Amino acid sequence: MLAFPVAMAVVLVVLTVALGRAYARRRGPHQAAWTVALAVGAVGTLAYIGCVLAGGDPALFKVYYVAGALLTAPLLGLGSMYLLPRVRWARVYLGVTVVGGALGTVGIVGQPLDRAALQALDFGPGAGLVHAPLALVPLVVLNTLGTVAVAGVGVWSLVGALRRQRPWPFVAGNALIVVATLLIAAAGSMARLDHGLGFWAGMTVGWAVLYVGVLVMGAYHPSAVRGRASEAPSAPRPA
Repeated sequence: MLAFPVAMAVVLVVLTVALGRAYARRRGPHQAAWTVALAVGAVGTLAYIGCVLAGGDPALFKVYYVAGALLTAPLLGLGSMYLLPRVRWARVYLGVTVVGGALGTVGIVGQPLDRAALQALDFGPGAGLVHAPLALVPLVVLNTLGTVAVAGVGVWSLVGALRRQRPWPFVAGNALIVVATLLIAAAGSMARLDHGLGFWAGMTVGWAVLYVGVLVMGAYHPSAVRGRASEAPSAPRPA
């Protein structure tokens, strides 16, 4: 079972580097948000691995839950919101994310954990260990918002690309991003069912599909296309 979280951590680190390079060249706010989101996800996954290998360390488990379970999805959604024509929606979303993230972090950090259950985690997602309302309510709200934002903006961009007959890498990349988002959301459902294999396998496959989508989008060069400023892709295009 260790292979799944390790593979997921590797995918997240590689994708973080790719997005960080894209941001360094283009300085897009959506790229900055996505880079932070994936870096936070990588930190959470590594903290989880460390927690299990350390025999159920409570501090590392809380880092995993704050970074991976609470913050990654809404930060990805924030990146997508910055692709909308009106930036004010991204600012509103950012405010909700900051408030919800702060409340959820307080709830998770203050949640007493069953040390025996942590020691018996055995690479399960550990969803049942955190049950304080102050942790769960922000977690559910922020994850829902993140999934809706990424998938919604992705579908919107995909439909627009098809209507305008954009090059196939742009269309295919958008489609892969939408599929990846749905896979990651489904894996989150596996976590709530405490299905460890389904959670880690689904998350790993979802992030891998997202990475493929980023690579495919990288084959699209908008500088050669008229009206570049009016386009709203749902994934970064590292070059």
